[in-house]
Amino acid sequence: MAVEEVEHVPEGTASPGKALFMLLKAFVGTGVIFLPGAFVSGGLAFSICLMIFIAAICLVAFQILIISQRHVNASYGDMGLILYGPWLRYAILFFLCISQMGFVSSYLIFISQNIGLAVDYLSHCSSPIESKYYIWMVLIAIIPITWIRKIARLSWCAIVADVFILFGLICVLYFSADQIARDGPGPNIQMINPSDFGLMIGTAVFSFEGIGMVVPIVEGMKDPEKFPRVMNLGLPIVTAIFILIGTIGYMAFGENTYASVVANLPKVPLSITAQLVYAAAMILTSPFMLYPALTIVEQALYGEGGFLGYHSGRLSMKWKIIKSMTRSMVAIICAIVSFGVGQEGLDKFVALVGSLACIPLCFIFPGMFHYKVAKGKWVKVGDVILVLWGLGIMTYTLYVNINSWVHPAANARPVPDTCPA
Repeated sequence: MAVEEVEHVPEGTASPGKALFMLLKAFVGTGVIFLPGAFVSGGLAFSICLMIFIAAICLVAFQILIISQRHVNASYGDMGLILYGPWLRYAILFFLCISQMGFVSSYLIFISQNIGLAVDYLSHCSSPIESKYYIWMVLIAIIPITWIRKIARLSWCAIVADVFILFGLICVLYFSADQIARDGPGPNIQMINPSDFGLMIGTAVFSFEGIGMVVPIVEGMKDPEKFPRVMNLGLPIVTAIFILIGTIGYMAFGENTYASVVANLPKVPLSITAQLVYAAAMILTSPFMLYPALTIVEQALYGEGGFLGYHSGRLSMKWKIIKSMTRSMVAIICAIVSFGVGQEGLDKFVALVGSLACIPLCFIFPGMFHYKVAKGKWVKVGDVILVLWGLGIMTYTLYVNINSWVHPAANARPVPDTCPA
């Protein structure tokens, strides 16, 4: 199994309809709940236009990625090896590892925040535990799941998580629409936010977190040549869902929208259930998101040609335990990052992951691959433009993001608090 596969896709059996379902499932996940908060950074009109623009660029990039894959017939990382040599494969695996660990770190912040809000509500603000400490409790549940080597054994987790995510998104739409119907649009809704719109770019790319599943889905299709049509249908649907959630969430709560819109829901039993269910969905999703990073680290240390030499856990219980502890350390590093960032920096951290790790995987590397397999001169020019655009937007958004950490705005994003002093 390729290291970048995050869930089991039966090889060569999927119909176009099943491939479309897998595509929607890969993209419409946990990242979508960060979009309403990102709309605060970008402004309503700018954010909608940006989502459409990013989706269009993603569609082109994913299509040329598939063209390249059909020429080379290899996984994402191996395409870099075949077309450019080991250095690009290492770069791809590095960014893939960083992106997946970044996803899980942001999930842990969200999970701890939601659990904290629910506990405060249910305990009538008598809980002595700060929400950030729930990260370590959640980690206890995640670590044993990371020891499972065969991802197909976790398919039940994916099914349950998908049901929970669907329930959570329906609740977000319901409560947001109800808020607008009762009180009208939220306060201080801007069409464009000139000071923070750069953060929206990173979060927009972050939301297209299913890039790692594009190649595995193609490999799982009975007729891979039909995938471009699947992508042409699927990505507009994904984009429409993203814009719907982002727009209605921002319209409902305005400038008071939290980094995760789930935290904005009113404190009633149904919304508390939605928060806990969404937190459970992220707990179940985290092992899948970590799977590529776990495999990359394990192969780098203990695989053939690995830093510590080849060692098989099947032949030695000692090395099986050591490899399991290594997998545990990857999850622990994510928890340490989450604890350090905290819910105050969640919006900026999500944008940082999108800028640093997702932009190369979505735009830069596909353009580089296609440049090698393309024949026409002007097609190659288009590939160069895509790569340069990716490098430029990555540099700009990283500058904006780092500056937001070094010089935080006076009117920082509000942090949810069920129990104000």
